[in-house]
Amino acid sequence: MIQKLRLSWIRFMRGRYGDDGLNRFIMVTMYILIFLSLFFRDNTLLYWVILVGFMVHNFRFFSRNISQRRKENNFFLKVVRPLRSRWVVLKKNINDRNHKVFICPQCNGKVRIPKGHGKVAITCPYCRHEFTKRS
Repeated sequence: MIQKLRLSWIRFMRGRYGDDGLNRFIMVTMYILIFLSLFFRDNTLLYWVILVGFMVHNFRFFSRNISQRRKENNFFLKVVRPLRSRWVVLKKNINDRNHKVFICPQCNGKVRIPKGHGKVAITCPYCRHEFTKRS
């Protein structure tokens, strides 16, 4: 019985877009909004936003227009990538006690420098751009 349901689900999802980074972001945002709705009394607007987000997620998940969904996801990833890169560098700088990570202003490459040397001239190993920072 379960095997039959699984096979019918696989057959139904064939040719559909499925899950991606934008869909996961929409779902996490929805869960956060649902959690926040617990603290507000008059939250009809919040419920409508949650409902619209749920509908957008399901529309994208079951869509057969794969090229358009892929374009939307690529645009989302292009917007989020610099933020995610900065977040990774911040986490590395907090966790690593002996090194500091800098981002090259020209090519956005990551350069790891030992801490405690004061003001240093850093040469990016990827594009050879030289910039000055405090380590």
